[in-house]
Amino acid sequence: MNNKGLWAGFNVEFLEGDNNWPVVMKALKEINYRGGWLTAEVEGGDRNRLKMISEQMDKIISYIFKL
Repeated sequence: MNNKGLWAGFNVEFLEGDNNWPVVMKALKEINYRGGWLTAEVEGGDRNRLKMISEQMDKIISYIFKL
């Protein structure tokens, strides 16, 4: 924990935090993970906000196909 507090990292958009999504997706592929569900556990919003969340998740998912 740092001076910003434990929850500070939850107040960023997908792809803007410190998760290294290409590495995460590579690790999932290496263990042959076949999960069927993804959940965007973020605050919702209007149509534009939901579109942005969908596009961010699409980008994260695309990393597994680039491996």
